[in-house]
Amino acid sequence: MTKRSLCIALGSACILFIGACQPKKKGTFSVSGTFKNADKVAAVEGPVSKIYLLEVTYGKDQPPVVLDSAKIPAVNGSFSLTGSAPTQEIFELVFGNNVIAVPLINDAAEVKVNVDLGKRDDFYEVSGSDASNQLKDLITIFGKKNFEVERAMADVDSLRQSNVPDSLQQGAIAQKNAAMQDLNTYLKQAINTNSNPTICALALSWSSRTFSKSEFELSLSDLLKKYPDNNVLRGLKQSYDQQLAQITQQQHQDSASTWVGKQAPDLALPDVNGHPIPLTSFRGKYLLVDFWASWCGPCRAENPNVVKAYSEYKGKNFAILGVSLDKEKNPWQEAIRQDKLDWSQVSDLKFWSSKAVETFKFDGIPFNVLIDPQGKVIAESLRGDDLENKLKEVLN
Repeated sequence: MTKRSLCIALGSACILFIGACQPKKKGTFSVSGTFKNADKVAAVEGPVSKIYLLEVTYGKDQPPVVLDSAKIPAVNGSFSLTGSAPTQEIFELVFGNNVIAVPLINDAAEVKVNVDLGKRDDFYEVSGSDASNQLKDLITIFGKKNFEVERAMADVDSLRQSNVPDSLQQGAIAQKNAAMQDLNTYLKQAINTNSNPTICALALSWSSRTFSKSEFELSLSDLLKKYPDNNVLRGLKQSYDQQLAQITQQQHQDSASTWVGKQAPDLALPDVNGHPIPLTSFRGKYLLVDFWASWCGPCRAENPNVVKAYSEYKGKNFAILGVSLDKEKNPWQEAIRQDKLDWSQVSDLKFWSSKAVETFKFDGIPFNVLIDPQGKVIAESLRGDDLENKLKEVLN
């Protein structure tokens, strides 16, 4: 992990809040040390004229707060800054406009830092603060393991987009799973064995992408019981509770607008010969109602997936009803022929004024709903592999 990504790893907003400093709190501590090679940063990023000590308001959705600052006019020199916090917090020693950031934890009254601004990696040393050194190790190891996970996931996505056979994808999927397992094993060790609550909290926060929901919540609950007064843990809990509330609210909104779990409304539109075909005529079968149009590029691109699904499952109590938003009959019929859509097709040729839009209340195509034999919608917006996987689930 490079020095420019440290503040991202710590979850800060990575911007300077250069307002008036907050009133001093109890629990002052000092951060002093040396720096060198400021000219090498200046050649790329511009002059580094000041150094700041920031308090990172972790998990509180607020920008970092400047506690102290000092001018550093020379290429090489020393500095001394003072901060205050009643409990253990996360801080950043920042050179210039967030060009270089050194993460710190105030587990000691005096923290010393030596920084080589000419280096890209391993550019600082900390003495007097065990927690800050543990934090440095955590960031370094997590960065390497997380990089392996992201690289493995990118490889899997690339193979899927290339539509290579499943057998060729299995090796990449196995590598991805192994990388995630390695990362999770490391994070669990950091969470469960480290004696510093702030280090535990940071490791837990980074686990949210790869831990299961139950694993994350159990670890968070255990740490809060063990360290109820740690501000970083409390901030993490506050942030997590807010995210859960937002997710719950979105789920309520989605539940109100989705067809899944509801009885499908009846709809009867004319086929290419002008004969009305009602949805209810398919009762007793699994029915995919596929809304599309000849003029819709994404719909035409998705049609091969629908054709493949129909070919595989048409003999297994499965049917498709295509519902087009076309305006003219000839382009509609020609698209049916070209794309080999060998199932029932209907349209009132009224474009977005179609009865289909009024009935199913969708605002974009392609769109579809999967209806069970009793007339209940069991899925919607199935595209690509999602369509194949859902049909395999209910029809095999």
